[in-house]
Amino acid sequence: MMKLHPFFMVMIVLGIVTGMYSVYTIFPPSMPLLFVGSLIGLFVRINQVLLEKRKQTDAGAAVDFARLRAIDLKCYAGWIKENVRGHDEVVDRVVSRIQQGLAVAAPGQVPGAFMLSGPTGTGKTFLAEIVARALYKESELLLLRMNQYKSPQDVFTLIGPPPGYQGYEIGGALTRPVLENPYRVILLDEFEKAHIDVQHCLYNILDRGQCREKSSGRTVHFSACVFFATCNCGVDALRAIWKKTEDPALRNGRAREAMAREGFERPLLARFSDILVMDQLDPVEIAEVACLQIAKHWRQYGIEVAYTSPEVLIEAIRRNVEFQDYGVRQLANLIREITTPSIEEARRLGATRVRLSLDEKTGQVTVTR
Repeated sequence: MMKLHPFFMVMIVLGIVTGMYSVYTIFPPSMPLLFVGSLIGLFVRINQVLLEKRKQTDAGAAVDFARLRAIDLKCYAGWIKENVRGHDEVVDRVVSRIQQGLAVAAPGQVPGAFMLSGPTGTGKTFLAEIVARALYKESELLLLRMNQYKSPQDVFTLIGPPPGYQGYEIGGALTRPVLENPYRVILLDEFEKAHIDVQHCLYNILDRGQCREKSSGRTVHFSACVFFATCNCGVDALRAIWKKTEDPALRNGRAREAMAREGFERPLLARFSDILVMDQLDPVEIAEVACLQIAKHWRQYGIEVAYTSPEVLIEAIRRNVEFQDYGVRQLANLIREITTPSIEEARRLGATRVRLSLDEKTGQVTVTR
């Protein structure tokens, strides 16, 4: 909105007063009417300011809690398991805790916050992506790579620098997207690499479901946000706890103690709904992931894979020599490498549905319709 110079504002006021005096000399009753009209305008403006202030501070104005309570995430549990292979127990736990959080959705709390620990390439990030697609179809996953927040000043990158500092008009990398759309799944990737001050600024968010953005001064409400934090530490300890402890509550308490020994502060760990381990997959589960990767890769070219021979999957697993160090992270690249020549052949044939097998002599994937 354009601002007027004070001099011009004074001139406008004088003009209005002069006009009102002229009208008053001609029609004396006009002054009370103008006074009443001014009071009405004043009260209307005060009400507008109060409503704007309420929108900035009231979670009910930002989040539709009735909508949250009506969400049925459990109906997507099977679909999530089909995509995130080998972690059915983790999926069940995540879906159950989020559903509980949605059922009692209210200001001042988040529906769920999960710390996922495990070796690289076991599907931690992918689980957050799939949950985001199931929970909020209109919102993309908000991914924050915490290895980029290694200094105390990065707190301002997360929640916005104060007015006058560079970048304050952009807001925070965490707060501004949630201000624009409060229905979010938020992934704090490689959480253990964030500076301790950055971790501290999440205390209030996870505990009370809100924080104030430094740039705009507006209150940001996270009452519809689900948080995932991933890390690679504490895997051996968590693996042992999972084998020895069946009770979920007792297991979660022991998991918090194990992660505290890895350097996380106990008050922070207490704010997570669950601490879960996503361990390495066995060969059968890797084969299932390979099937999904093959189908996904070919579907990008408008071709459906009706059948993949076991030999193709065995070859993919055999050549995935980096599995022990990188999980299935490199599997997608490997699938592209061994099947791309076959895609070119299928497109030349005009095929839209194919069967894949392995030529034992050449070691190449062959296509039949």
